[in-house]
Amino acid sequence: MNNNVQYILNNNILLKRYLREHSVYYKNIIRNPNFINEMNELMKKDYHLTLPDKLDKIKNNISLINTFMDVLK
Repeated sequence: MNNNVQYILNNNILLKRYLREHSVYYKNIIRNPNFINEMNELMKKDYHLTLPDKLDKIKNNISLINTFMDVLK
């Protein structure tokens, strides 16, 4: 495995965990080190770390707070 790829994996715990959970990607990374960028995007989608996911989570939290505020009135 490329040293660059190893460095990226060692510094990104979530990406490293994702690779362990989806071991089929080892072959892709060894053959094409640039696949790490695509794998990072896949990891964000699977772990719900994309911007729309984060915004949706914030929206849900605000809705929950509003519900509690209505109950307290």
